[in-house]
Amino acid sequence: MQNLQQLLQMPFGCGEQNMVLFAPNIYILDYLNKTGQLSEETKSKAIGYLVSGYQKQLTYKHPDGSYSIFGTRDKEGNTWLTAFVYKSYAQAKRYIFIDDSVQSQTLIWLSSKQKSNGCFQSVGKLFNNALKGGVDDELSLTAYITTALLEAGHPSSHPVVRNGLFCLEAASGEEISKVYIQALLAYIFCLVGNEGKCDFFLKELDKSAKKVGECGSVHWEREVKPPAETFPSFYSRAPSAEVEMTCYVLLSVLHKPKRTQKDLTFASQIVQWIIRQKNSYGGFSSTQDTVIALQALADYGAATYSENGQNTVKISSSKPFEKVFEVNSQNRLLLQQSSLPDVPGNYILEVNGNGCVFVQTTLRYNILLPNKTSGFSLSVQTANASCADSFRAKFDIVLSTSYTGKRNISNMAIIDVKMLSGFVPVSSSLQKVRNVMQVETKQNHVLFYLESVSWTTLSFSFSVEQELPVSNIKPASVLIYDYYETDENAVAEYKSLCNEAAPESI
Repeated sequence: MQNLQQLLQMPFGCGEQNMVLFAPNIYILDYLNKTGQLSEETKSKAIGYLVSGYQKQLTYKHPDGSYSIFGTRDKEGNTWLTAFVYKSYAQAKRYIFIDDSVQSQTLIWLSSKQKSNGCFQSVGKLFNNALKGGVDDELSLTAYITTALLEAGHPSSHPVVRNGLFCLEAASGEEISKVYIQALLAYIFCLVGNEGKCDFFLKELDKSAKKVGECGSVHWEREVKPPAETFPSFYSRAPSAEVEMTCYVLLSVLHKPKRTQKDLTFASQIVQWIIRQKNSYGGFSSTQDTVIALQALADYGAATYSENGQNTVKISSSKPFEKVFEVNSQNRLLLQQSSLPDVPGNYILEVNGNGCVFVQTTLRYNILLPNKTSGFSLSVQTANASCADSFRAKFDIVLSTSYTGKRNISNMAIIDVKMLSGFVPVSSSLQKVRNVMQVETKQNHVLFYLESVSWTTLSFSFSVEQELPVSNIKPASVLIYDYYETDENAVAEYKSLCNEAAPESI
């Protein structure tokens, strides 16, 4: 849990992102409870995160009981986020106080969005339009909300759940080709114990599975996805959408009504692929895939847990270098790590014993800013420079961007402007910025949240001023990226229009 605040190397400035700090604690506590490994120290820390996350999430609540990305600044609640929050609160109630009246109000709001045929209508902006777009919006939304209500503890006989299942059962008789929809339907039918439909959708998914050898990893991909750059084999670059749908298949297999050892073996092949997509802190690309992946991995861990696992892991090279890790029932929750003396270098990894261990290598390095872009056009200009005072230089940064990807518009996008050394943003100018959902300043970065970016160029500006004298100021970077499709991004840089400040005399 030491890296919970760093699961994502992304900002946490909205109601959905806050949930990535909240929900994983539930899965951690549930897993450790089920396996008898929960210590008082871990329980106290996790509950602390839950309490603070709960209190913060309430600030994104609307008076009608719904939730949205920026709370009452949005004109209406969001059905996806509201269902996600409702489920998470219900699960967290095992550990912290959750106001029942708040939950009741939220359930009433969700039920008011259910149509006479049991399907749910979409309200508010959808999160990731790479997953939840096109004609299947209503079906995927209904599957998501109905699953959330089941995971919240409502029985399949509950009126809202029953009507949602009626909608899904009616749709399941038609041909469903989208992998994401198949994965969602497989999970919900496995969850409610509908063996026939559970097996049917898992067989359909098996046809589109991407398999590596007979016993290698297994995962699923979207039918159409934006082109990605080619990276070295050690660099995992699976988009958020692929991680999310693969995790739903894993959950489906784990919740099969008559799960067998063969099913667990197949699940282990899926897990092989999922864990390779982790970042160095245990998270994934974005919020939704991180939450669903941690839920699926926790369920898998509980299903395959053994008290008797004991392993010796030895890493060696010809330099010479040797490091031995002992993993047993007493220290299995302890993160053990060591630095490799030579990179690049050839190392041998040997594992002896029984049970499962997770070994991950992390390589951190700096690179020059890439010249190519994917999905966005980004221009950064400087203007209106005031350089009269050599130590109080001031100028405007003008940002212009448009979407150039394969969709009509992007998802929520973030522009991350790094400050030049010694410079800070002028607060009054940030308050005047229009056409953005939110502005944040964190350390030496200014973050602009954009609801979406279209093919029409969006431009705005803000001012920066020099706070400290710095010599030899290097250019600073500006990055725009799609929050859910991080492969779509663009990078630019800017520099000061004023003469560099000379070092202060001593």
